[in-house]
Amino acid sequence: MNRRYRKLRLEKRNRLLELAYIDPITGLGNYNAYLERTKEKLEINSKKTIIILDIDKFKTFNKKYGHMKGNALLKRVGEEIKHVIRKTDIVCRLANDVFGIFLVGEVDVENVTERLNSKISRINIGDIWYNLRISMGVYICDKNEKDVQSIIDKAIMAHDSVKGKYHVSYGVFTEEFEQKMIRESEIENMMEEAIKNKEFEVYYQPQISTKTEKMEGAEALVRWKKDENRISPSEFIPIFEKNYFIKKLDEYVYERVCENIQELKKEFKEIPKISVNISKESLIDSKFLEKYEKIMKKYDIMPEEIELEITERTTVNNDIDIQKILNEVKQKGFSIAIDDFGTGYSSLNMLEIMPIDTLKIDKSFIDRIDISEEKTNFIEIIMFITKKLNLKTVAEGVETIEQVKYLKRWNCDLVQGYVYQKPLKFEELKKYIKGDKM
Repeated sequence: MNRRYRKLRLEKRNRLLELAYIDPITGLGNYNAYLERTKEKLEINSKKTIIILDIDKFKTFNKKYGHMKGNALLKRVGEEIKHVIRKTDIVCRLANDVFGIFLVGEVDVENVTERLNSKISRINIGDIWYNLRISMGVYICDKNEKDVQSIIDKAIMAHDSVKGKYHVSYGVFTEEFEQKMIRESEIENMMEEAIKNKEFEVYYQPQISTKTEKMEGAEALVRWKKDENRISPSEFIPIFEKNYFIKKLDEYVYERVCENIQELKKEFKEIPKISVNISKESLIDSKFLEKYEKIMKKYDIMPEEIELEITERTTVNNDIDIQKILNEVKQKGFSIAIDDFGTGYSSLNMLEIMPIDTLKIDKSFIDRIDISEEKTNFIEIIMFITKKLNLKTVAEGVETIEQVKYLKRWNCDLVQGYVYQKPLKFEELKKYIKGDKM
């Protein structure tokens, strides 16, 4: 009886351990197991490398093929990782499609990441092969480091630096990342107060007609002035997109724009159409249109007076039904612009099927204009297509008269850039509309 009782207790203990440390889908260790096992390995006096790996667009795969196929994929990925690493190394499934790898001893990081990418980029489940993309973050541990969570965080930071970048599959943590992490934390600690204190300012960059040389539109741009210092949008916007504070900033800027339009309508008979940027995070909020309409009514603004700008990369996001969302935006009376066109991976077919009104050509293509006409420029192709589709075109970042002449020749509608005017504060914009020299 005692022997049977001890056996039952042992089986129960093993089941509890299995629940606590084994991932049921892949059979690998789970997050708890990873923490325990890497903690032990950190005591070894040898070089140690951690890799965080995940599958790009795994949610889309699950949605398309179902959870059973998704689970089978996770199991296969775990198996392929085991084929690449040594028996003395560790691989665990940490969460969802995220895997943690821990390598002890000298390793060629480039070789390991290349082999992982090669094994997983084309993978079979049964008789069917799937093409995948993975992103990896690498951290080479300091000999004295013992904090497991800290080294995982550093590998995750390296991973985040390459996520969504199609030309690179892995990033290696450097001290610059650590400084960046500290700076991100500083910005996050200041952002709520910045909204309350109205530290975010809206500037307007005029958009000039190539036919009339007059301003027909303006893009609203956000600037952050903290005390006497300025924080660049290129620094704070990516952080806000990551932590979803961008939704609050979008709404703040939109309300300031509506308030400014109301003032312009009282002072001028004709006013330029104002373009306002809206992030993917705001678009996927089911109540964003309701909130934006409420703000418009507050300031007695018509949707025809505003153009909503979305980036090209938002249009190729498979996690959202962007066409459905834009159709709803269009039905409310807003016009829609695609910003940064040419920098993403959308197809030209998108221009025909999406309910868009305006195409904004990215500055990088303006900078590459070949004035000599020795070769066909990308812009010439875009102009031909947009005219066929009845779309308005705006060239961004135009800085020279030669570029303006070229864009006029190819019937670009509007030009935006320092060749005409820098972004202006609201009071400066009013003077510009009046025709005052700035």
